[in-house]
Order: sequence, then C-alpha cells, then structure tokens
Amino acid sequence: MKAYRQRATMVLSVSAILYLVAVALILESFLSSPVSPDGAAGAAGETAFLILCASAMLVAAVFGIFRLLVDRPARRLAADLAAVLHGGPGLSQDFSRYGVLVDLARTVDLLASRLIDARGREDQAIATATGAAETAKARLAAILNDLQEGVVVCNARHQVVLYNQNALRALHVGGELGLGRPLFGLVLKEPVLHIFDVLAHRSQTGPQTAPFVTGTADGRTILQGRMSLVRAQGEIEGYVISFTNVTESVQALSRRDALLRRLLVFLRSVVDDARAAGRPRDDPVIGATGDPTDVLAQATADFRALLTGWWPMIDLHSADLFAWVARRMGAGDPVVTPTGLPLWLHADAYSLALALEALIRAVAATTGVGAFDLAAEGDGRFCRILLSWMAREGDADDAREQDALRHWLDRPLSSGLGGMTIADAIGHHSLEAVVITRDAEHSILRIAVPPGREGQEWTAPEDKLPPRPEFFDFDLLAQGDAGMAGKTLLKALTYVVFDTETTGLHPTQGDEVVSLAAVRIVNGRILTGETFNRIVNPGRPIPIQSVAFHGITDEMVTDKPPLSVVLPQFKAYAADAVLVAHNAAFDLKFIRMREAAAGVAFDNTVLDTMLLSSFLDGSTDGQSLDAIADRYGVHVTDRHTALGDSLVTAAVLLRLIDALETRGIVTLDQAMSTLNMTMELHNRGLSLS
Repeated sequence: MKAYRQRATMVLSVSAILYLVAVALILESFLSSPVSPDGAAGAAGETAFLILCASAMLVAAVFGIFRLLVDRPARRLAADLAAVLHGGPGLSQDFSRYGVLVDLARTVDLLASRLIDARGREDQAIATATGAAETAKARLAAILNDLQEGVVVCNARHQVVLYNQNALRALHVGGELGLGRPLFGLVLKEPVLHIFDVLAHRSQTGPQTAPFVTGTADGRTILQGRMSLVRAQGEIEGYVISFTNVTESVQALSRRDALLRRLLVFLRSVVDDARAAGRPRDDPVIGATGDPTDVLAQATADFRALLTGWWPMIDLHSADLFAWVARRMGAGDPVVTPTGLPLWLHADAYSLALALEALIRAVAATTGVGAFDLAAEGDGRFCRILLSWMAREGDADDAREQDALRHWLDRPLSSGLGGMTIADAIGHHSLEAVVITRDAEHSILRIAVPPGREGQEWTAPEDKLPPRPEFFDFDLLAQGDAGMAGKTLLKALTYVVFDTETTGLHPTQGDEVVSLAAVRIVNGRILTGETFNRIVNPGRPIPIQSVAFHGITDEMVTDKPPLSVVLPQFKAYAADAVLVAHNAAFDLKFIRMREAAAGVAFDNTVLDTMLLSSFLDGSTDGQSLDAIADRYGVHVTDRHTALGDSLVTAAVLLRLIDALETRGIVTLDQAMSTLNMTMELHNRGLSLS
C-alpha cells in the first residue's frame, strides 16, 4: 500500500512539474510576442490566460479527487493492516471507508484473518508446550533433588544450564554456581576436558558414558564423577556430570591400601627369608597348607583387583595419554616425546597423567635432564609405561638411584586430588613397585598398569575383503642409487612408515584411497606424537565390503579433501625420509597414479617390510603383516586402520633392522641390494629359503 501511494504521488508531482513548465513556456511566448496595432495580441493573451486558469483548476480538481478516493483510503488501509500485524483484532468490516479500494481491502482482510488464526494456533501450541515443559521441568527437578549425587548439566561451551541442590552441597559453594556461569571456576578444568575429549572421539556404537575423578578448584574436595554427552542430530550440544564427594573415602582407602601393601611386602620378605634359611615346609612361618608362594601370589592378585576396582578407570590409548602429558609441558619445561607402539591401558587418565608429569619434573629437577621419552610395552597380559632419558656419568650407582626414586615418588601431584603423591596415583593402578633400570645409554623407569579390558585386541573380521595381492607391480620398487644416504646405517636413518585404506584392491579399475596415514621413525624411535592421518574423499561410493574391512563410510568422507589435496601434504610431511610400507608396491600404485594431478613426485627411497621379511624368513613362513608381527613379538592393536597399520609396520621394521644386522646388512645400500635380489627371485618364482 505504501509503495502504491508513493507511485501515485510521484505521478502527480511529475504532472505538476510538466504543467508549470507549460505555463512558463506560454507566458514566455506571450511576453515575447510583438504588440499589433489592432489589439489582436491582447485578445490572444487574455485567451491564453483563461486556458491556463482552466487547466490549473482541472489539475487541482483531479488531485483533490485522487486524494479523496485513493490516497486517504490507502493510508487508512495501511494503518489498519499495520495494527493487525502488531496484534490488532482485524480490519474494520465497514469496507466503504476504504473507498475505491474495497476489493483490495476485502483481500487484505482475508489474509489478516488467516494471520490471526495462525497466530492463535501458534499461541495455543506455545502454551501447551510451555505447560508440558514446565511439568517436565518440575518432575526433573524433583528427580534431581531426590538423587544422592550432585548433577550439573552444561552446554558445549562448558556453561552451567541446570544443577541440583546436592551439587551445591558437594561443591561447597553457593552463589558461585549459577545458570550461565562457567563450570571451571568450581572444578578442575583438565579432567573434565580430558573425559569430554575421550567421549567426543569415541565411536557412537561404544559406551557413551565414562567415569573420572576431579576435584574442586580450591583443591579441598575430591569428586568421583561420570560424564554423559548430550547429542542432537549427531552434534554434541553439551554434557551431564553426576558426582559425589569421595574425599573421606579416598583418604581412608589410601590408608588401607598402604597398610595392606606393607603387610604383603612384609609377608613376602618373611617367607623368602624362611625359605632362604631352609626352614621346613610345615614351619608355622611358611605354613602347613599350600605353597606359601602361591598363597602370596593369590593374595597379591586379589589385592590388585581391589586396588584397581574402586578407582574410576577407563580404557585409553597410551598415545593419547602421552600426548596429553607432552602438551602440558611449556616453554622451559622438559621436552617429552611419545615413542613406540601404542597400547590400550585401563587407567584413570587424569591422575596417571598428573603422576607422569610430576615424575618427569622431579627427575628433571634432580638430574638436569631436559628430554624424556614415553613409551608403552606389553604382551597382552600386562602393560608397562616406560619413562626413559639419557643416562649421565655417575648415575649407575644402584643405591643412589633407588634413593632418588623414593624421593621422586614421594612428591605431591601438581594440583588437586587431595594432596596425593606420585606414588599414591600410581598405586591406584598397580601393586607392582616402580623400578628403575639402565641399558647402554638410558635410565628407564618402568610403571606397571592394567591392560585395556573391553575388546581392544584386534581380531580378524569374519566377513572381510580378500587379502591384498602380495606381489603387485614390483616395477614400482625398482630404484637407483640412494646417493650419500646409501652409506648411512639403517638405525641412523629417518623413516616415514605409511599405509593406505582403499575402496578396493584394483587401482586401475577405479578403486581409490579413502585414508592415508604415516608415522615417523628417528634414531630408532617411533615418534607417535608426529603422525600423519587423513581421511580422503575417493569421489565414488565406498563398497559395503570395504566398509566392513576398514570402517570408513560414505558419510565420513563427505566433507573430506580428495587425494590430490592430501598428497602434497603427505609429501611435505615425508620430505626426503626413506618411505616404508608393507607390500609397498600396492600403496605406491594408488599414489603414483595421482601424482600428476597433485603436482608432486615421490622420488624417495622405498623399503618394503614384506620383502625384507621374505629375505630373512623365507616365503613359506607367511608374509602378511599379522604373521610377521606375531613372529617378531609385535603387539597388534587397531589393525585395518591406516594409522594403526602404519604403527605396526613401524614396529616390525625396527625388529627387521635388528635381524638384518645379524646378517651383516647394516646400511641402506645393502638393504636396497637385498630388496632388489629378493624381487628378482620372486619374479622368477624362486625363494631364498
């Protein structure tokens, strides 16, 4: 309506301007005409003047009629419609007041009626929903207040959106806990963020809750909690934490554990002394029934089960734990490097991470060492965390090292958890004592922890793809002289061990890479903190058989880059390192077919662990990655992921390098000659065995 009125006003304005121009032209013509003697000019002027007056009256009449019949009704209709839009009851039913716009007014009235009806239905729906929400809120509040645990609900920005009265009591706060306020002013930040990160990256087919231990920000209270994520359409919107105050329980249990530990150690020493003294089996000290060693072993196992059962623990990857410890080190702190093959541990991530951090700082303060390695080892029955550093002259004194170890373990943790010491935090995980050993160059602290429990061992899927073809286009591995690097010892080289997951086994028939991952080896150490891991969009559907093999679905690759984007990133990561893969020709085929599109060339020297193993062990012993890993005692986890296979291959490579040295093969040139010979024999259908 407003636009219509504006257009009409514009037309009248233009007409008025044209009229005034016409009047001006007539007057100018009249004034410039010569006066005739007979008075004809005067008559003409009077006529023109009368015409002008009549025209002016006509324009004024038209303008007045327009304002009366169109402009005023239009303004009235616009005002009434605006009132409706702002909540008015509707248009006036006296449509005559809208003049010639009566048909337009009826149409607008129909639209306004529908708008009012829709608004009424919306108000009713809102009222119903609000009533239901208030009822649900009241019920939820009643349930929360009946719970013995404190409950806090937070959004993804860690702001409190709901809490109960027990949360106030457990946190010993009042006004500090409020809606919209940050959670981290009340509890320690790190354990909450850590468990949030663990759940956020956990498969949604696995458990969606996890226990953890934290403390209040003032460090006076220990809280045992459990977190559950709140998801909507796959996106994390927040989380729920339930917790209880376990300060007194932890202190009492810690005293009990210390007492039982001392008793077991004492009894073991008594039995050992009695045996050493040759006392008979029926001696009361040794015991008349049962082998005392077995009795003590069972008592120790039962105590370990009790010890690790009451403290909240989860399965976690050692690489994640070590990376978190490394990230806590700032400028001027010791450098921590995660190394080795990752394992699954069963632990309280937060207290164990704090213990490792405090232990590293204690060792650094005493020894002056500025660089440490963190690794894990195990055989499926147990796990040990290895903290190692370069030994110095004079550190070989066993008594001195043991005194230093006791001093380190007695240090308190860096924050919270009721003033626990390093020994307390480690003691929650295992009865075994922390021991310190030495090799040729390093001092090593060994900390026992339970292995992961919930099916973390890899087992071959029942319905899987056929194995990769073992001998696949060996021409891709034909390589020239390695140059100066050829004279370098194998243990001194830098390697990048890589692996791919694909849509299938036939790159020349349209199969593509869906994942590319790698890990670096430097000076014989697998640097698990320096990995490369990318999911790749293959530009085609992923067959369901392949999904069952590696777990990567079409949804997972939708927003991922193509291989032409990932390959330059991988080239930058690999630089001039020696590339290593298991059945390397297979992975190289996929990469070489996309080099031109990516604008890169992989001219690195390449080693193949399958061929190296074939040379060492013969082709009859089985050259699959699983078979070689089993043969060389490499613990296998996370198989059939590109990163997991890269890590296993890296561990296998280090074992193979040790085995090659026993054959006198110690340099890269010698290894390359061995590979070339092995490939030639395979091409001829022969074997070294």
